[in-house]
Amino acid sequence: MKRVLITGITGYIGSHLARQLLTDCEVYGLVREPLHTEYILEFQDRLHLETTDGDYTSIEAAMRKIQPDIVYHLATYYTGGHGPEATPALIASNITFSAYLLEAMSTCGCSALVYASTIMAHYRGEAYCPLNLYAATKQAFSDLLAYYTDAGLVKAVTLVLSDTYGPGDRRPKILNLVAKAARTGEWLALSDGEQDFDTVYIDDVTAAFAQAGEQLVCNRDWKNETFQVCASAPLTLRQTVEKMIKINGLMLHATWGKRPQPEREIRRAVRRYPQLPGWDQQVSLDEGLSCFIGGGLP
Repeated sequence: MKRVLITGITGYIGSHLARQLLTDCEVYGLVREPLHTEYILEFQDRLHLETTDGDYTSIEAAMRKIQPDIVYHLATYYTGGHGPEATPALIASNITFSAYLLEAMSTCGCSALVYASTIMAHYRGEAYCPLNLYAATKQAFSDLLAYYTDAGLVKAVTLVLSDTYGPGDRRPKILNLVAKAARTGEWLALSDGEQDFDTVYIDDVTAAFAQAGEQLVCNRDWKNETFQVCASAPLTLRQTVEKMIKINGLMLHATWGKRPQPEREIRRAVRRYPQLPGWDQQVSLDEGLSCFIGGGLP
């Protein structure tokens, strides 16, 4: 049975990927204390969790013990803004921890990595222009990865994500805030809603990661490949919200345009990379929005 290691296994995407891979893989997670189990509670007893304090020694020890066939690197620290309080966390999680992970992989002979990156590195659709400091730290890891792949120490697939959604999501994302407002009846101040909302349902996202891992292990020619996981035909945010409200028979009290537009924002969907071979969006927006409220695919 294939042995996989997931960083960020207790997060929304990582937990869904773990659940999917459990069908035919031995799944390990690299976690920190205190352990947040909300997303993995139902199947935690089937996982093998190794604790790290974030230093290199504990990461290498875990890697040497697990000896995974492939590592899925989903652990990240996200904030849209930044400042003295957020900058150390961004660097520690997105650069230092990630660099330790690469070094531990190369030291222990674990050579296959699938990594989640962000379209925010392509503000204004440019080859590289970080929307925020978070995007810059993700690019910093990509630069580190370029050395390890060129030196033949690791081979990797990077999946560039825009936005993701699905049932049971506790992240403070816009669709979750809209759903909460619809349930409580509170008024919600929103932006003009004319920006593209380039989002993919969680099952399609995890399918992309699983397929990327399978192809990476089998494809000897892949060295450092990058693919984009994005919606086939994104609507605007306002169109998406109105569709969600209509499909699920909800009532929303919203004031569009009352919330100020951010100074830096990706207004039109960006396409910079090819689609992962063999992957395609299976869950339509209508199906996904219905399941998002209803709790899961029928």
